[in-house]
Amino acid sequence: MPEWPRLAAEVTADGTGTLTVNGQRRACAAESVAALRTGMIARAVAIATQLRRPIRLDVTEDGRTHALAVRPEGYVQLVGADGTIPAADGLSIDEGRCRICRRLQPVTSTTCVQCAVDEPLRVEVAPLAEPNTITPPAAAAITRPNPVELRELDELHDVEQTRVTRRATPARPALRLAFNTQRSVAAGPRVVIGRNPEPVAGHEPLSIATPGRMLSRTHATIAVDDAGHIVVTDLDSANGIELQSTPPRWLTPGEPTTIPDGSTILLGDVECVVTLA
Repeated sequence: MPEWPRLAAEVTADGTGTLTVNGQRRACAAESVAALRTGMIARAVAIATQLRRPIRLDVTEDGRTHALAVRPEGYVQLVGADGTIPAADGLSIDEGRCRICRRLQPVTSTTCVQCAVDEPLRVEVAPLAEPNTITPPAAAAITRPNPVELRELDELHDVEQTRVTRRATPARPALRLAFNTQRSVAAGPRVVIGRNPEPVAGHEPLSIATPGRMLSRTHATIAVDDAGHIVVTDLDSANGIELQSTPPRWLTPGEPTTIPDGSTILLGDVECVVTLA
């Protein structure tokens, strides 16, 4: 992948962090770590859109750094050790909630479809500086296009709306996860949860507090299927998943299990109530 422009994100467990673009560092904050990650991805998508190619975003969280490729279409992938990225076949676009009206929308959105606010997923504490121009290194001037000005995102509204409309599919309901170890989380339709979960294609990673460390590093996925049902899959976790039903039952590891809206599941020492938002 090209090393220009240089994007780096730092994420902390309290929902704050920084986003650095070509050496310009900006403070960021969101209601949750998941919302912070989504907002940072949305900023990277905006830049990738203007450059018309995937860009690299290095994300540091819990002392580990992951190199991600962010495509203009909104897809996010891990960069291989050789600097290449695989095809985007089968991936889904991340979604987040508008910072004003809370409407769920993809990271490619430049204007909220409900309240019309610009940059609906923005997590930067302060507005972008003006002017804000990405200037390529001199050595690459022959092979790269002229510097691309980072205009206000509403100038790209027509282009983005055309892309979203062309690829439009019925929106899946979002998830709301209420934990006994931390505050509730509003998430997209697909999440992977654990102490510090490994990426799972198409799923938003959520790190969950586990006082007794009984939650596995990558414990489970929770997703909304095409029919709008909640599906939970135990990813061969050490302490399993118990559905608090009558009578309670343990989920079979590796087997997707449909649960009712509003169900309570026990994942090690973490209790989670799963509802459709």
